[in-house]
Amino acid sequence: MIDETSLKAFLEDELGADLAEVENDSLLFSTGIIDSFALVNMMMFLETEGGFRISPADVNLENLDSIDRILAFVKRSKEG
Repeated sequence: MIDETSLKAFLEDELGADLAEVENDSLLFSTGIIDSFALVNMMMFLETEGGFRISPADVNLENLDSIDRILAFVKRSKEG
């Protein structure tokens, strides 16, 4: 299950993101907190822990550029 705590732990532990001053609505990719090379690892985490597949059409900043956006995307993906 993916929640705020597990997502933040993944971002810090696996991707090396410094979330000390990051709010849930802070932009992650647009500001360089996370780079595009981390995207594949994050997608694998979301699919494995979330139990759903991510369509290439869903890989965009609207869905993945903040903690809030990621959590909302996960919720929509699990409902759909």
